[in-house]
Amino acid sequence: MKYIQLILSALATNCYIVPVGEPTDFNTSMTDENGNTTVQVVQRRPAAVIDPADDAEEILSEAAAAGMQIKYILLTHGHFDHTGAASAVKAKTGAEIYIHSQDKAMLTDSVTSLAFFTPERPFVPCTADHLLSGGESLHIGDLTFTVLHTPGHTAGSVCFLCGDPDGGKKLMFAGDTLFKDSVGRSDVYSSDRSAQQDSLDKLAALTDDYIVLPGHGDSTTLSAEKRYNPFLAGL
Repeated sequence: MKYIQLILSALATNCYIVPVGEPTDFNTSMTDENGNTTVQVVQRRPAAVIDPADDAEEILSEAAAAGMQIKYILLTHGHFDHTGAASAVKAKTGAEIYIHSQDKAMLTDSVTSLAFFTPERPFVPCTADHLLSGGESLHIGDLTFTVLHTPGHTAGSVCFLCGDPDGGKKLMFAGDTLFKDSVGRSDVYSSDRSAQQDSLDKLAALTDDYIVLPGHGDSTTLSAEKRYNPFLAGL
C-alpha cells in the first residue's frame, strides 16, 4: 500500500495519508483575482488521514500531489499533537472525524489535550462525527479498519488495524500506544499505567504480525517488538 507519512508538529508526530479506494470524480473550485470561480472535475482516490498533527495545507497539498482526496479523519487519541489540523482539514474537505468516546472531550479542551505545551500555536477545537468504543470494523472505502481499544496513554487510545490490499503485511497505526523499543508516556491526563500494561498484553497476544506505524519515531514490526521491546516482551 502506498501510504504517505508526514512528520508534523513541534513534537515530530507521524501523520499518515492512506488511500482507501479507486479513483473517482471530485469537484475542485478555483477563484481568480477578479473573484470569478471555476469548477473542475478531477479524478482522485479517496483517502483517510490518520492523526493530522499540524499544517492542514501541507497535508492537503501532499494528498493532492499523490492524486488523493481526504474523506476521513481517524484519530488514535485526543492529544493536540495528533489532532492539531483536524478542524482545518475537516473544514476544507468535509471529512468526517472518528475518535474513541473517552477522548472526545480533548477535542475541545486545551488542558486535557495538552495543547498548553505549545502556547505559541493557537488551539483550534473540533467536533467528532463518529465516536468509537473499540471492536468496531470501519468499512472505509475498500479498506476495513479494525478498532483496537488500547487505553493507557489516554483512556481513549486506539490502534487501527488493516490489511494491505496490495498483498503486503498487515498494518497497525499505533498512535502513542506502541513505539519502536518503547511505549507512550503514562503520566498525563487520563493515563493509566495498569491499563497500559493490559493493552500491551493485548498487543502481545495478537497472532498475526503487523507493520507498526507509530505516532512518533521509526516504524517497526509487531514481531520485533515482541522480542526486543522491554515493555512488550517483559524483559
